[in-house]
Amino acid sequence: VFGKQWYQRRVRVSFAEIEKLSDCLQDGTVFGILSELKEIQDIMLNNLHKERTNMVASYSRRREQMDSEQREEYEAMRSKFNFHPVDEERLIRGFNDRKKALDLEESDSLHKYDLKVLQDLDKQVDDQQTYLSAAQIPGMKRTTDSAELKRQMFIISIIDTLQNKSS
Repeated sequence: VFGKQWYQRRVRVSFAEIEKLSDCLQDGTVFGILSELKEIQDIMLNNLHKERTNMVASYSRRREQMDSEQREEYEAMRSKFNFHPVDEERLIRGFNDRKKALDLEESDSLHKYDLKVLQDLDKQVDDQQTYLSAAQIPGMKRTTDSAELKRQMFIISIIDTLQNKSS
């Protein structure tokens, strides 16, 4: 549809590489490999998303519980006969300090988790590259170079498009 110039401007893939890719796609094995890798990736991404969602929900429940306990503590303090405004101010400051500490803990925890997710994703990309390289798919090799990664993604999108057209 876009012609040869479109993909060559965006990503450098030689005609010879496309011919090699065409040859390796003949028996359908590559389509099966990519389907398996996509399935594994989808499962991993779903698990990571659920885990992060559970972490956020846990902090939300803790925050709600803290708010409830603080309301009860405040009401108990107000019901005292000699409740002084300075005591009220001190109590509210303590509440705010605890909320800030929980927010900081949540932020730190989520940041560490997000870094772990990035490491897991990098590992998965590395594993996929190793597997696709072992399957002798043209252009597939282990790399962290962003231009080469874009090139590999383009090659995979070609395979994906051909698989969708053949099904």
